Amino acid sequence: MPVYELANQYGWVVLFHTGIVLRAKFDEAEDVASYRMRAFHLEEIARRFPKITALGAHCGNPEYEWAAEVTRWNPNVFFDLSGTTLTKMRDRLGDFKKIFWWSGEEWDSKSPENNPSAFVKLVFGSDTPVNGIEGVLRQYRTLFEACSVPESAQNLILGGTLANLLNLLE
Repeated sequence: MPVYELANQYGWVVLFHTGIVLRAKFDEAEDVASYRMRAFHLEEIARRFPKITALGAHCGNPEYEWAAEVTRWNPNVFFDLSGTTLTKMRDRLGDFKKIFWWSGEEWDSKSPENNPSAFVKLVFGSDTPVNGIEGVLRQYRTLFEACSVPESAQNLILGGTLANLLNLLE
């Protein structure tokens, strides 16, 4: 908690791993567990420390619905879809319309630029090497098409939101 208090004091952007955790050493003990990475843990941090911006990697893979609901009610929480999500969901990307269901609804929470698309709670992220970024960008664009994500929301996802959060715009 002292780290979060400091982050709150300075209004930091804090990155979190959410979702399943790779196991690289099958024959060695590890003090690692995926349950510690569940997206709903970000809700307490977001509520207790409202000046922190929490960015969760992987949108809680495989618990996307929890991640979406946490980001829905917490204006200081965002998720990316880095990792295997867009690959494993490629045949059912339209399901994300059900997960980010509140587009166009009155939901009484702040969104970037007051954009009505629920998808603006996503930011572009990738955990691939630089030479793989173009492929990840294609996956995001395929998601946008499958879910009819408006261009204004796409622009926020693909950099606008992070540019604002990191004060990169004048």
